[in-house]
Amino acid sequence: MNGAGGRPRNAAVDTAVLATTIGLLRERGYAGLRINDIAEASGTAKTTIYRRWPTLTHLVVAAMQHALGERAFEATGDTEADLDSLVESGLGFLVDGRSDLLAVALDIHRQGDTELRSTYRQSIIDPIREQAITLIATAVERGELEENTQPDVMVDAVIGGLVYRSAILAEPLSLDQARAFWRSVLSPRRCQSPQPRRPSK
Repeated sequence: MNGAGGRPRNAAVDTAVLATTIGLLRERGYAGLRINDIAEASGTAKTTIYRRWPTLTHLVVAAMQHALGERAFEATGDTEADLDSLVESGLGFLVDGRSDLLAVALDIHRQGDTELRSTYRQSIIDPIREQAITLIATAVERGELEENTQPDVMVDAVIGGLVYRSAILAEPLSLDQARAFWRSVLSPRRCQSPQPRRPSK
């Protein structure tokens, strides 16, 4: 990516600033985060930071995206396999030694900054949540799940349960346990003999 002046953007600078931002968020929380401190700790000029991320909100969200890593997901049509894959790509950080990022995320949501919370949700939470809702809705249409299943409620129950176990109970969570959890939530809604539902007239 090129900067405003047309020169190639230095990826090493991006990495240093984003990693420093996450480190300071872990150490001080959002309320203690200052651009001056990020600039000093990363060895980057404030003007360089502001050229890349015009506000602290943009920088914090970008830093979380960087820390979470690639979360690409592509549906295959197999509901169970797709949900397994989505749990791994979207919530894998809860089970692979990066659960401290959840504390950072919860701290962000405790802030009174509406723009920060909204931008974080749109950039990080909604993409995974909406994909999961679509998978559940498709399973309902195929007759795999009961017709009165509410996809958004099911998805929020799974995410909420996993976050509760990790953040509140502070219990270790494996990927297999995370997958088993969503199965246990959806199991009562499964149809014994799946039949595609006809569109309502």
